[in-house]
Amino acid sequence: MTNNPTTPPPLSPNFRPKQSYGKKIVMMGLICCVLMFGVLAVWGMTFDRKSTNRQVAEEIAQKWGENIYLNGPIILANLSDSAAWQHPQTFVCDASVASKPVHRGIYEAEVFTSHVKMSSVFNRDSLSSLGDTVLVKLKVNTDQIDRPVFLTIDGKRLDWSYAKDYLYATINIADMPVQVECSTEFDIRGTEALYVKPVGERSTVTINGTAGHPSFTGKSLPIDRHLSGHDFTASWMESITDKTTIKKFSNFVGVRFLVGVDRYQKVSRSMKYSFIIIVLTFMSVLFVEIMKKHPIPLLNYFLIGAALIIFYSLLLSFTELTSFGFAYFAASAMTIILITCYIWKMLASRNLGLSIGAVLTVMYLFTYIMLCLSTYALLIGSLLLFTALAGMMVGSLKIKNSPI
Repeated sequence: MTNNPTTPPPLSPNFRPKQSYGKKIVMMGLICCVLMFGVLAVWGMTFDRKSTNRQVAEEIAQKWGENIYLNGPIILANLSDSAAWQHPQTFVCDASVASKPVHRGIYEAEVFTSHVKMSSVFNRDSLSSLGDTVLVKLKVNTDQIDRPVFLTIDGKRLDWSYAKDYLYATINIADMPVQVECSTEFDIRGTEALYVKPVGERSTVTINGTAGHPSFTGKSLPIDRHLSGHDFTASWMESITDKTTIKKFSNFVGVRFLVGVDRYQKVSRSMKYSFIIIVLTFMSVLFVEIMKKHPIPLLNYFLIGAALIIFYSLLLSFTELTSFGFAYFAASAMTIILITCYIWKMLASRNLGLSIGAVLTVMYLFTYIMLCLSTYALLIGSLLLFTALAGMMVGSLKIKNSPI
């Protein structure tokens, strides 16, 4: 009798060996960790470009004019005796600003010109201890003043004398009224910020003009501020009676103008959400793989993750050439189309490809909203994660008899 060995039946052409999705999830986690090195590399490029932009801005500032620091006028006995001086009873400063970006290659700095009006009132009796002939001193970098300026005392116009960092004029107070009024106005150019020091017992400082991203700063917030498009107005009111307080640097109030640095900050902030986007994308593809019962190699997951990392490189590149909003739209659109087409061809399913594309669109849209509305970033991020988790829970209900 012939012994015929038992042979297994032939495999079905549609047979796919079962795999452990638990192990696959672990490997996907390792891939996510490897991809984060790519995010760190792009973050390093962003930091380097930001530093270069800062250096270019400093070079432009040296030629155009640095930050402006204006001290309101005070009256001294003489320039050599800095301890004997009087501050005004009232001080009013009104500065109108027009800012604009200056480009050097792909980098830029924010510069501006400002028309400044100052008026002060001194009490003649408080000045008598300084003598009949005194000096009015206004601290400002005179190299940044664009035109000759004049001092008006009691209706009479006097010429300022120029020093490196201040203007001064000699006046005789013997024939002055009890309330000595002085005023001046001038055009000045600067870079990035305009600061004014309130020097009066009662001071009012108003700064208005046009700027892309004004940021109000100082020891106190403006009592009144208004933003409309690129137009802004901010006002401060201070009451000071102590000379020691007036001398403090922290007494300045003013406006900073941010352009170049702000875009790099947005790119850096967008990278904080990179891990979440990678994980949610991988989980979406994994659910598609399980429901379609079509194993997707880990290499394909890695390539999808690489496309998600390249998004940040594209965002950084486009941001240096155009606005952040348009750069984000272009980079996200390229990434979404690439991954959508890749899934479509890999799974031979247009619907699945478009579904993954829709998921990416929602994630990038939520991320952009979080970048624009930083105050509500935590709330929006929490809602995104909750929605993603709910979607995964619903999707998991459709998975049956899959080895985990």
